[in-house]
Formats: sequence, structure tokens, C-alpha cells
Amino acid sequence: MIARIARAGLLWPTFLSLVGLVILFGLGTWQLYRKAEKEALIAVVEARLHGEPLELAEVISTRKASETDYQRVKVRGEFVPGKERFYYAPQPKLGPGYDVYQPLQYAPGKVVWVNRGYIVRRVKDKPEVWQAGGGEIEVIGNARLPAKPGFFTPDNDAKSNTWYWRDLAGMQGAAFEAGAGVDAAPFFIVAEPINRSSRKDSAALEGASWPRPGVSDIAILNRHLEYALTWFGLALTLLGVYVAFAWSRLRP
Repeated sequence: MIARIARAGLLWPTFLSLVGLVILFGLGTWQLYRKAEKEALIAVVEARLHGEPLELAEVISTRKASETDYQRVKVRGEFVPGKERFYYAPQPKLGPGYDVYQPLQYAPGKVVWVNRGYIVRRVKDKPEVWQAGGGEIEVIGNARLPAKPGFFTPDNDAKSNTWYWRDLAGMQGAAFEAGAGVDAAPFFIVAEPINRSSRKDSAALEGASWPRPGVSDIAILNRHLEYALTWFGLALTLLGVYVAFAWSRLRP
């Protein structure tokens, strides 16, 4: 049989096809394992997203960093005026714009950075539209750890106050001088849409109609089944091509 394959000029095509099939089926199987891992992660995240909110101080003191991401938290404090930072996060339905990050002072010398919500670009230079009102407010939202820039992510521009990735240390350093004695919580809070029946809190968090909490959705994609089917499909395609080629060389 091997001699016949060799005479037909199929030795190397057979070898290379087998190698390709092993690689493609291996990648497909690996994606199925990744799918199971991602489903387990999503289950944990869903529990954190929709559970009862925990006090900020409790989360900081009792949770490891890996256990805080997406955790629902609550905190009372006052927004520090004039320290807003603008994270570029264009929304297709609303147009280009920014998420407004602002420090909330919840204890003397302690702040937590809150993503108050989304504003469109045309109102960025109209602070009267999106500034937070004064006074104490309760914020409920989900903790998010600082991000790392991707390979194609632009550098944050602190001078123009335009941010392209969630740089907690950078925002804190740009807002408060070194030695000011202000410490930031180790994560952000993405504020939830609040009950508009609470006029005081609604005015403080959302201004007139901007920012709009809940526009920048928290979502974890799970496309590993799609990827697995792609690899398996390529493997079957390779097998079909090889069989057709081999048949054309071996038939009488």
C-alpha cells in the first residue's frame, strides 16, 4: 500500500495532510476546552453582577484583586468636583463620546473612581450638562479592575484629558498631586442606572440627562464554539481535498 502511494506521488501529500489534520483537530478540541472555561467564568461573573451589592470597604479589605472584578458594590460619598476624566468609548447608537470617570470621596483621604456614564462628544465642553451635583450620594455599580492597553491601543493623553484604556494610576496621578494624601481604591466602579424617583441622587449622578449610566455594557464574549467549528470545518475540508486528490492519482 505504501509503495503504491509512493508510486502515485502521494507520500508527501499524505504526510503533510496528516500533520495538518492533527493540528486542525487539536485546535478545535482546544477551543472546546476554552469554551468550558469561559462558561465557568461567565457563571461566576453573572453571580457577581446580579448579586446583592457589598460595601466598598468590605470588598477592599476581604477580597483578592482577582475576586473583585465585576463584583456589585455600593458606597456613599461625595464626588470631587473638577477631577473628571474622559474615557473615549464611542457608542454606535449615540455617536462618538466618552465615559465620564470621577473620583468619589467616601472617607477622608480616600476616593474611588466612578464611571458615571456616557456623554456624547458635543456636550463635552458643556460642563453644566454633565457635572455632578453636590452633596452625599450612594453609588451602586460593578467593580472593574484597571485595564492594560492592547497592541493597537493609543496612548492615554493626560494633557488633553482623553483616555483610551482604564489607567487607574494615570487618572489618579493626573487628578491629584503627589503627596496630596489621597489614596484610590484598587478598582473602578461602573455605576448602574439609578432610580430616577430619587431626585437628589439622580441629579448628582446624571446631571440633566448626561451622563447616561448603563450605556457601556459589561459583557464577556464566548465565541469559542464558533472557533471550534471553524477549525473542525477546515480539517474536514482538508480531508475532502486530500481524498479527491488521492482518488485522482490512484484510480485506474
